[in-house]
Amino acid sequence: MSISETFRYEPETSVDTSNYRKHTSSSKLQRTLINRFHGKIAGIVKDLHPTTLLDCGCGEGFVDEVLLTEIPALSITGFDVLPDSVELARRRNPRATFDVGSIYDIKQADNSFDVAVSFEVFEHLYEPDKALKEIARVAKDYVVLSVPHEPFFCLANAARGKNLDITPKGSDPDHRNFWSQSDFGAFVGQELDVVLLTGSMPWTICVGKVRK
Repeated sequence: MSISETFRYEPETSVDTSNYRKHTSSSKLQRTLINRFHGKIAGIVKDLHPTTLLDCGCGEGFVDEVLLTEIPALSITGFDVLPDSVELARRRNPRATFDVGSIYDIKQADNSFDVAVSFEVFEHLYEPDKALKEIARVAKDYVVLSVPHEPFFCLANAARGKNLDITPKGSDPDHRNFWSQSDFGAFVGQELDVVLLTGSMPWTICVGKVRK
């Protein structure tokens, strides 16, 4: 998928989330980092050979668009707490199913998806432990998660003069959790067997296998 396709801007929308701004940024560096991250995520998910996937915190559906391009037969269901973001995800991915929902109380049944994913969500949560239990509950085989790789995420922002008035410096103002790669692996290991702990700077990516 080309950069222009990945970063398609939708001027008619009123959505102004950090996720939307990140994915529609005009910065060449930002686009390069996001495209590399998307490629890493798509490769990881593809290697798990899912037929069904639940995107927990789908945002505006950018990652789902990449996954459906790379894995055309994949059946994607997703949800997000923001109705306007869900509507954009639906428009972006008419072959997928999206609804409004909470990561703390996922509507789907136990073990109902081959893979459950949540990208750039957990750093925002007040109760990440509760969300992790819910995602582990609905996944049949694997869970794939990503969060900012700290302290590098904050340092990279601070180095370019972004969010210097936020504590820690460089952090996005709505981030609640700050994990190093090893700490995030330990966190995921509370509920899942960690089979891959990797990243695409400045993000950590973790794959956990559901405990039978």
